[in-house]
Amino acid sequence: MKFLTKCRSMITLFAAVLVLGSCGSDGNEKSEEEVQLEKLKGTWTMTSVQNDGVDRSDEYPNMTLTLNGAYTENGTYNLASDVDDNDATTQNDWPSVSPWKAIDTWKFNADNASGIIIRQGDLQALNYTLASSDTQLTIDFNYGGPGFNNNSRTTSVNGNWKFTFSK
Repeated sequence: MKFLTKCRSMITLFAAVLVLGSCGSDGNEKSEEEVQLEKLKGTWTMTSVQNDGVDRSDEYPNMTLTLNGAYTENGTYNLASDVDDNDATTQNDWPSVSPWKAIDTWKFNADNASGIIIRQGDLQALNYTLASSDTQLTIDFNYGGPGFNNNSRTTSVNGNWKFTFSK
């Protein structure tokens, strides 16, 4: 009788260990990319633009930045910008001194999804930070190139750029 009681106790203990050992992760934890994408998705309104510390905000009137796409592991997402409250986002109304295209795609940096995205049109790394409960987005980067939709104003496109947006 004692033997059966001990066996029953051991089986109960073993079952409890198995049940408790299977607790924890349910396999539905979000990756860092997915968490960051949820924070970045949506339309952002420009609050300031600086190039080498010089305010260039007036060259981007009423600029909006829309980041979107459905999450996929190592996915590519959409970037669309607009100025002047135009209904359509086109490269034609984009400032001639722009260090990025009005329409492009982007990916997260594999080594730092919570701080760097890579613009796919020119593989430019864009550092980003989120502040104020994820309602302020700052994108800064050093650009060296002719710019997009440019008119030979290369020197006014090169340098350190800092775009600040709010949601």
